[in-house]
Amino acid sequence: MRERHDPAHAGVVAGRVVGLVTAALAVARLLTAQEATVEQLDAIVRALGIDVDGFGRAYFYLSVAGVAVTRYALAYVVGSLIGVAYDWLGASTVGLVGLVVAVGLLDGAVAAIDARNVWIGAAYVLAWVFYLPVFARLHDESPDRERPRRLGRE
Repeated sequence: MRERHDPAHAGVVAGRVVGLVTAALAVARLLTAQEATVEQLDAIVRALGIDVDGFGRAYFYLSVAGVAVTRYALAYVVGSLIGVAYDWLGASTVGLVGLVVAVGLLDGAVAAIDARNVWIGAAYVLAWVFYLPVFARLHDESPDRERPRRLGRE
């Protein structure tokens, strides 16, 4: 059974929050390019001699769903690994902030290059900043937090 203040669990939950935010960013970004992408997909399908109405649109929405699930899963796993690394580093706050900033900058750089837009990259970095308060809230090791929480009480 896991402890109340298990850093891996706190990392998983914080990673889920980041996953939801980055998935929403990715979906929003893809939806801004929807028409051009669907037209290109339809042109490719027609060039291959396949005449299926709506193939490009269906493929586009399947891709969007796949991107959202992948972003969520990636942040879920990376969030857990950050929590484990935090524990391994001896519960160092500086180490936690450094890890989250490094992951956020890497994710933001990849997003900025992919979207050819610095603001998109900055949004991904900001999404990873959400990890820190969620992790801190869930990983509170104060003595009054050792007992189980009760609804309506802090």
